[in-house]
Order: sequence, then structure tokens, then C-alpha cells
Amino acid sequence: MFLAILSVYPLGLQAQGIDDVISSLKSINHFDATVDYSVLMSLQDDVDYTLHLKSWNAPADTLAPCDYLIEWKVATPDGESTGFSAYYDGNVYNFRGDKLLEYHYDSNKSLFQARGMGAASLPGVQRRAQFSELLPQFIAEQLDEIKNNPDYRYIIHTDTVINGTNRTAIDGTMTMSGQVMKEFLYVFDKAGMPVMVNMENNPGALAEQSITATYAYSPDTAAHERINEDILRRIYPEIFDRYRESNFAIENLPGQRLPGFALPTTTGERYSRMLGDKFRCPTVIVMLDANGAFSSPTVSAVKSAVDSLPFNSDIIWAFSGNNVDDIEAIVPQIRVGEHLLMSAKPLARDCGVTSYPSIIVCRADGTVADIVLGYNNDLSSVVIQKVADAAK
Repeated sequence: MFLAILSVYPLGLQAQGIDDVISSLKSINHFDATVDYSVLMSLQDDVDYTLHLKSWNAPADTLAPCDYLIEWKVATPDGESTGFSAYYDGNVYNFRGDKLLEYHYDSNKSLFQARGMGAASLPGVQRRAQFSELLPQFIAEQLDEIKNNPDYRYIIHTDTVINGTNRTAIDGTMTMSGQVMKEFLYVFDKAGMPVMVNMENNPGALAEQSITATYAYSPDTAAHERINEDILRRIYPEIFDRYRESNFAIENLPGQRLPGFALPTTTGERYSRMLGDKFRCPTVIVMLDANGAFSSPTVSAVKSAVDSLPFNSDIIWAFSGNNVDDIEAIVPQIRVGEHLLMSAKPLARDCGVTSYPSIIVCRADGTVADIVLGYNNDLSSVVIQKVADAAK
């Protein structure tokens, strides 16, 4: 019995030690680090990224262990390339090159589910963002896999010295069919924060790849509020203005309060309203591009619709551009209850408008009743019905 206990006792220590590391990683509420990330490849040029990683623990989220914002930049022959990935509460945003991709659980649940079985399975979009594996909550999941998968062998060093500093380190291998497929090393400081991650993929093979991520923490880092779409639009206004293609945001606008805005008129004045401000009557906000093919017929249809209503309804013409001549060629004069605004891209961004024309029908209390996307031959009748419903 003594020999049996002696033979398993070291394994118990190993499990206890890795469990402590996993628990510590899972308990990090807010994470903020800069990471030097280098990839050395035998068949391709080396690549060096600079990353800024942020995560917020999300224990109640069944799709991912944390909300996150990952920013990256890398030098290329054509200059510096940048991008970001973000996730929160079933919403994924990914910007790379000149395209902003977004995925929303409420619109397509299947994209957030894993596909396939075993090692060949493809995780949901929220779990396969580039560099997400470096976030502490995701590292905790990797260590859980290492602890429980017989393909892995590991050793934990709970009190070792690396570069003259006391650290906790976990190193080991993943072996399949008798061949070492991966060598790994995770290093943590005494507070349980990641310090370094090193992966050797296909060691000794022609396609060998070495990845090293080195973490740095700023003592002045303040705890930022958790991300949401409003915060992302505020951080990346140009990206959302120029590259957003999805209609998800505007399609979810009904029932919400119209965002506040302050925009110039074509006569040099300014029209302003705060979030929560009321209108004097049901109001139609028409988002237009002066160079759009359907701008003029849209204006005619909306004017005809409002003229046919048995009650007052105001119109705000909001043009994305700022060429007064082009705008006034489409709306040559305004009537009582109409406002002609320009430079409306910030309002379009805040409402999630990605194409023109887009029409937002608001109740008198300032909430959005409905939307109309694009132009069609029945637009006047559609606007009449939606404004009448908004007045009820």
C-alpha cells in the first residue's frame, strides 16, 4: 500500500498544481496586457505582431468564458497593417484589411456552435478569433484539456526561476500515433498572470513552427468598462463608418431611443437633439446619399406619404455628404416641419445604417417605431402605414 501511494502521490501534486493555475486564470476579472508575438517558420518568413489584449470574465456566458477586445498590428512591405477582434454577449466583430465582419447569435446561432468532432472540430466564431488563445480565460481551457487529455504529457514547476525571477511554469508535449506534434511552455508570475507562452508545432519536421508570446503589464492601466457596440463605434469610428456592411444594428433599432446627434443644416445653422429628447409629433428620418440613384424618388415618395397623413408628421432629411449644391438639387426647398441636414455619417454610424436610402420612423416620444431599408415602388404606401402605426 505504501508503494502504491508513493507511486501516485507525485501525480496528485501535479494535478493540484495545475488546478491552482487554472483556477487563478479563471478568476481574473479584468485583463489588460501588451504582447510581443513572434512566429518563426522554417518554410516562410518570420512574422512579429504587437498585440493589445483585454478581457472581462463572463462566467454566465455559455458561448465563451470572457468578453474580449484584441487589437493587433504587424509590419508589412506595404506599411503597418492593423486590425481587431471583439466579442461580447453573443456578438462578434472582426476587422482585417478593408472589411468589418460581424456575427450575431440572435441572427445565426449555428455560427456560434462547434462543427465536427474531436481534434478536427471547428469552434464557433467567438472562439476562433486570432490570438484569442492568449487570453487568460482561454489559457485556462487549454490547461484543462492538457490535464484531462491522455495525448498530453506535462510537468508543472510551481517554484522555478526564469530570467532571475520566481515563476510557475508548465511544459510538456502532445503526442499522436507515437509522434510528438507539439511542445508547449506556459509561464506565469506569482500572481497567476501569464508571462510567456511558447509553442513548437511539428518539432523537427520540415514545416516546424515556433510561436512565442511575451506579456507586459502597465502599472497605470485603468479598468475599462466592458465593451459593447457603442464603445466599439466610439473606439473605431472610421472603421464602422467606412467598412460596416451588416444591417444587424439598424434592424434591431425599433423599440430603442433614437441616438442623439448634432448636425449642420445646408444654411449654416445646427440641428441638435439629445438622447431621450421628444419630437413634437411622429417624425421620419430619411438617411440619404446625394449621389445615390434612388435619392430623388425617395424624397418624392416620403413627401407624398406625409402629405397623405391625417395628422402632422415631421421629416428630417439627413445626407451623408456635405456638398450643399448636390443636396439642394435633391431637396430644393423645405416646408414647415422639415429639416435639411448634412454630414450625417456619425448619425448613420450610431443607427447602424450601412446603405442608402434608409428610413427611420420615430414616435413622438423619441423612440424608434420602425425602419424601411432601400427604395421600392410602394415606398409611399409603406411609409404611410408605418407612420400611422407610430402615431397610435
